[in-house]
Amino acid sequence: MRQDIGHGRIAGSLLLAGILIVAAALRIFGLDRTSLWYDEAVSWSQSSGTFRELLSSVAADNYPPLHNVILWLTMPVLGDSETALRLPSALLGVLAVWLIYLTGRALAGEGQGAGCVGLLAAALLALSPFHVWYSTEARMYALLAACGLAFLLSLLKVLHRPSAGWFILLCISGAAFLYSHIYALLGFATVGLVCAAHALRDTLRAGRFTASPATLACIGMGFGALAFLPWLIILANRARSVAESGFWIAYPDSQFLKAMAFSIAGSLVYLSILAALALIYCLCAIRVETEFSSGDRKKGRAVLVCLAYTAGPLVLACLYSLLVQPILFDRYLISAWPGLLLLAAAGAHQLAPRIGPILLVAAALVLTFPELRFTLYDKVRPNWRGIVQDYRINRSTDDQLVLYKGFAAPALEYYLRPPDEFVTAMDRDELKKLPPPPAGGDRWLLLVHNSHEEMKEALDALSISDPTPVAQRFGWGASGLRLLRSGKPH
Repeated sequence: MRQDIGHGRIAGSLLLAGILIVAAALRIFGLDRTSLWYDEAVSWSQSSGTFRELLSSVAADNYPPLHNVILWLTMPVLGDSETALRLPSALLGVLAVWLIYLTGRALAGEGQGAGCVGLLAAALLALSPFHVWYSTEARMYALLAACGLAFLLSLLKVLHRPSAGWFILLCISGAAFLYSHIYALLGFATVGLVCAAHALRDTLRAGRFTASPATLACIGMGFGALAFLPWLIILANRARSVAESGFWIAYPDSQFLKAMAFSIAGSLVYLSILAALALIYCLCAIRVETEFSSGDRKKGRAVLVCLAYTAGPLVLACLYSLLVQPILFDRYLISAWPGLLLLAAAGAHQLAPRIGPILLVAAALVLTFPELRFTLYDKVRPNWRGIVQDYRINRSTDDQLVLYKGFAAPALEYYLRPPDEFVTAMDRDELKKLPPPPAGGDRWLLLVHNSHEEMKEALDALSISDPTPVAQRFGWGASGLRLLRSGKPH
């Protein structure tokens, strides 16, 4: 028996190593295949100065600073190439695959199938096109997923068998989760409500206050929330200005939700399979939590916490989007996505311990392979690298480049250094007030993510009669990234 267990552990360790190697290969492969897009360039710009400048610039934005701090620490060592800026995200993506394995074991309990659930969840996340894509972006999304899993893992450990080590990790991981992205608040809040309800029930059953695992979990989360309080105040002040000026995210109608679901899962059929398996597992766990022994109830509580972690961000963001202002977007749910994979992996193992995991991995490979291949080879970001190369090839020494609109300046600064090689304008009046280029130089206009109306406005302001671009690269909006030579200004 012991020999069989030993062989099983060795096989499990080898399988986990293989999954991590695949995860690393998928995420590190072609890190510089696409150029940095605007948001990534903002991360670079905000993290390039002093630490005080970093905090000041991020405080004026809409998210916490943890990812910027990581870039601030790594850029002096790795540099600021496209690969160097994206490498921390790629490594965090691999870390998330390892963490979901550990979390799967914690969710399934100490039984014989715990390792299988963890390995299955790790394999599903390793192959996820959605997670692969955002693990190759110099933004905070891979960090959000990794910190969320660390938080969920430490919370499940405290709920199952509290210890000083896991309690401290819960405090730290909870704070890190909150400092990774504002959407972490949604998952953190719903999980906190579930833990608080269990803590209250434990107290009522005992007839007095008791330091039950659920109570300790609430205390640990409280320390994490307290550490985040200073930045929460900053975000609350920023939320007012964002609400007044409006936001770019579309209203979540049925078409929007369908597109978002495909973006996250890579296949609507695959998403349906995952949701069905997760639902079956959760329903069984709720029954166990209410009817059976304390040991079984611990497992039921773990599943309810995982369900809150998974569904909470989606439900709360949907409600806020429908009732107040649209905030629901696919990449913001990257921490909730592993939660669904965990529940589905546990469901597949529960329904068919031997064949279920194999069939689910096969379904993931078959149904999402086209999207995975597209992600690795064909999916693109706005091509700032290419448009700057086009300008450098065609310009003369005394030419002047005008960027319209100026919000995209960080992306142009990254590729066109030094930054004083261009000027920016945000509207028609600013275009008309531009200083002339040096004597003998031509003026160039770079249109970025503009609508048809904005393009016409810019052409009229600079008296450009021929709108034929010298170069056109991929970018969002009607204009994409469009470079025009307007000649010498009148």
